[in-house]
Amino acid sequence: MNRRDWLMAAPAAAAVIGGSDAMGATGMSATSGVHFERVKALIMGWRRKDLAAVLELCADDIVWYSHVGSPPIVGKTAMQGFMEKLSDAMPVVRWRIFHYAEIGDVVFTEGVDDFTAPDGKNVAIPYAGVLRFRDGKIIEWRDYFDRASFDRFKAGEKPAEHMSALMDRPALF
Repeated sequence: MNRRDWLMAAPAAAAVIGGSDAMGATGMSATSGVHFERVKALIMGWRRKDLAAVLELCADDIVWYSHVGSPPIVGKTAMQGFMEKLSDAMPVVRWRIFHYAEIGDVVFTEGVDDFTAPDGKNVAIPYAGVLRFRDGKIIEWRDYFDRASFDRFKAGEKPAEHMSALMDRPALF
C-alpha cells in the first residue's frame, strides 16, 4: 500500500478498530476523540497567532520535528523560539485538516499548511502529521511534507495540478 492510500484509509481503519474515533471530509465520521480536540485547539491557536495557547497544549519535554528530516526541536523553550520565527514568517495562517485518525494516545492528520508570507505570497503544501500525547499534553509532534516542493512554492512556483487537487479538497476546519 502506498502512502496516499494509507492516509486515505486511516480514518476508516480507526473507526473500525475497537471504538477508536475518526472523522473525515469524505463523510465517514464518528465522534471526535479527546486528543483530536486538543489538536484542533492547537491549530486554532496557531491560526490566531496565540503562541501561548499552543504552548499550553505541549509538555515541557516535547520533541517537535517541524519537518521530519530536520533535527528535532526539543523542549518547550526551544519550541517557543522556533514558533516565534515561524509566526513572523507566516502573518496569515490557514492551516487545514482533511482527515484524521485517533488511536490510543496518537493522532494522525492529513491536511495542508497554507499561509501568507510577509511578501504577500500565498504558500501551501500538503502534509501529514503525527502527534503523541501523555497526560493530555503533546509530547511528540512530527510533520511530514516535501521540503523541495515547499521551497519551490515559497519561491513563487505554482503547484502542479495534482498538488493543487490535494490542497483544494473540502477541509474539516
